[in-house]
Amino acid sequence: MTTRDLDSFSGDAPKPQSDEYRCVECRTALSRSKLPGLDFALNPYVGCAHDCVYCYAPFILGMERAKWSADVAAKSNIPRLLAEEAQRVKGTVGVGTVTDPYQPMEKETGLTRKCLEVLAAKRIRFSILTKSDLVLRDLDLIKRCPGSEVGVTVTTIDDRAASTFEPHAPSPRRRLEAVRQLVSSGVDAYVLIGPVIPTVVEKDMELFLQAIADTGVKRVMTDRLRLRPGMLELFGQLPAMKGDAWARFHTLTRSPGYLRELVSKVESVARKKGLVVESAF
Repeated sequence: MTTRDLDSFSGDAPKPQSDEYRCVECRTALSRSKLPGLDFALNPYVGCAHDCVYCYAPFILGMERAKWSADVAAKSNIPRLLAEEAQRVKGTVGVGTVTDPYQPMEKETGLTRKCLEVLAAKRIRFSILTKSDLVLRDLDLIKRCPGSEVGVTVTTIDDRAASTFEPHAPSPRRRLEAVRQLVSSGVDAYVLIGPVIPTVVEKDMELFLQAIADTGVKRVMTDRLRLRPGMLELFGQLPAMKGDAWARFHTLTRSPGYLRELVSKVESVARKKGLVVESAF
């Protein structure tokens, strides 16, 4: 079932009449967040169809990684629960702390938009993090909440690399264009360069950071690659990881010192481009 008219979409998400998406019910809409600057976390979906190889959310939540990306579910009752819980919220709500709130399913369910409607009505600050230009659809709601912000994750400007590591996410070009439009619309926006991927970010680093600066955004956040059990093996299964390329990647990712040094290099170049640099964690 699809939801085309978002103005008529209220209460719980519609029950699916086909296999286009699966619905589950949640017990609470908000959870306390330990992330810097965020008081609460709001995640309208379970799992994420972007299927990023480096995603460590399923490891944190104790879910099977294959199921995390292949069996995404919409939390059908989250708008109604949020409307009840919002009465007691003080602080900033992180939208998409463990899953992308604008993954493909959002086009059909409209869950994230309905949640933003609740937050905007209560003037509750929120911080969105996404890899999708679909966030532009909700500019009207984002601009209604002073102090709110939008972060867009961009790890490379190389389309081939992006399709390898983030196979079902919008292209880097679309994401950077979204950042440009957010900035031009007066939204407080930033780019998350996370994770900083060895052998990927080194390539065209200057052009990568310049492309970010050219959007007009004023700040970036960085986050190092955080390997979890079995994650390195997933990288090794990628078609691009063969021979010398795999040997170098394998060596570099197992060197904490190198990972820190690489992040420092990215931050240094970003500052030269006039960008304010923050650490994501």
